[in-house]
Amino acid sequence: MLSQVKQKEILELLKKLGIENADLNLVNEALTHPSYNYEQSKENAPDYERLEFLGDSVLRLAVSNYLFDKFNDYDEGKLTKIRSWLVSDLFLSKIAENLELNKYINIGQHEEKDGGRNKQSILACSMEAILGSIYKSCGFESAKNCIYKIYNQIELDISSILYLYNSKELLQQYTQSKNKDLPEYKIIKETGEAHNKNYEIGVYYNGTELGTGIGKTKKEAEKQAALMALKNLNII
Repeated sequence: MLSQVKQKEILELLKKLGIENADLNLVNEALTHPSYNYEQSKENAPDYERLEFLGDSVLRLAVSNYLFDKFNDYDEGKLTKIRSWLVSDLFLSKIAENLELNKYINIGQHEEKDGGRNKQSILACSMEAILGSIYKSCGFESAKNCIYKIYNQIELDISSILYLYNSKELLQQYTQSKNKDLPEYKIIKETGEAHNKNYEIGVYYNGTELGTGIGKTKKEAEKQAALMALKNLNII
C-alpha cells in the first residue's frame, strides 16, 4: 500500500507527463531501484528492471514512428542515427533531469551516498521503466503521446546529432590540417559496476582540453567529447 505522500509524488510526476489513470503501484515499481528492495529485505519485491525492458521497446517504436513522420525526406541511415541518439542513456537522462525524476526515485541508502540518484544510467533506466508502466497501465497510444509530448518540447539539434557519428573523424581532420598531430583521448572518470560502466572522457590537443563527453562505452564518450570539441572550436 502506497503512502499518501508517495501517491502525491507519483501523481505530480504523471501530471508533468500528461498522463491520467495510470496504475500508481506500477509507476512506483518503475521508480524503484534494485538497491531499495535489497536494503528493505524485500527479496522478491519488483523493481524497475522488467518495466525497463518493456519501456525500451515502447520507446524505440514510438521514436521510430515520430521520426518517420517528422522527417519524411530522410533516408533509413539518417533516421537510424537520429533514433540512436534520442533513445541513448545520455539523452534519456537529460529528459529525466528536466522532469526532476531524481527526487521521485526509491533508492537504497548506500547507492544514495554513492550519488546514484543522479547517475545517468539510473535516470535513463527509470525513464524507460516509467514508459513501460504507462504502456501497461494505459496502452501504447497513451505511451506514444507521452513520448511525443516530451520530444516536441525539446529543440532537437539534428545537425549536431548527425555530426556526432563522424565527430572523431572531423576533429582529426581539423587537427591534422594544423600540424599533423592527432587529438588524444583520456579517461577522466569511470563510475558504476563492471557490467554497467559510465565513462567520462576528455579530448586533448597539444596539451589543451578541447571537450569532454560521457557514455556507457569509451567509444560513445569519445564521440561526445569530439562533438563538444567541434562546437568549442566553432567548426560546427
